[in-house]
Amino acid sequence: MSCLATAVIAEPHKATRARFREILEECRLRVVAEVADGQALLDAVRRLRPELVLVAIRLPKVSGLAAAEAIKREQPDARVFVASNTPDERYRRAAERAGADAFLVKSEAYETLIDAVAQWRGLSRADLLRRENDAPPT
Repeated sequence: MSCLATAVIAEPHKATRARFREILEECRLRVVAEVADGQALLDAVRRLRPELVLVAIRLPKVSGLAAAEAIKREQPDARVFVASNTPDERYRRAAERAGADAFLVKSEAYETLIDAVAQWRGLSRADLLRRENDAPPT
């Protein structure tokens, strides 16, 4: 399967990181690092320069919002998707102010993450999820 882009995941909960990885890999992204805190995220992004960063809004050491803002300042071409446990509009607005390209609610991550990646890559959802050995639609 061809890789569309590289990604880094920053999420304090191991099970949620694993779920995010599954979704991103289904979207044909290669996850190059998974981290559990904001400082490790900044270090990984500076070292690996991924095209996509999926960051939890609440992270230890450096908050997800502060990390998102730093990433967008240092690597403006990187896509930053911020994930929250709640759909609270205050968090959505804070993510936008930090420069996030997308705001996701973790409980809806499967649908919204796929849609956000498809939009970013300029693909339909079906084309994004199509495997190389799948026949194109006729």
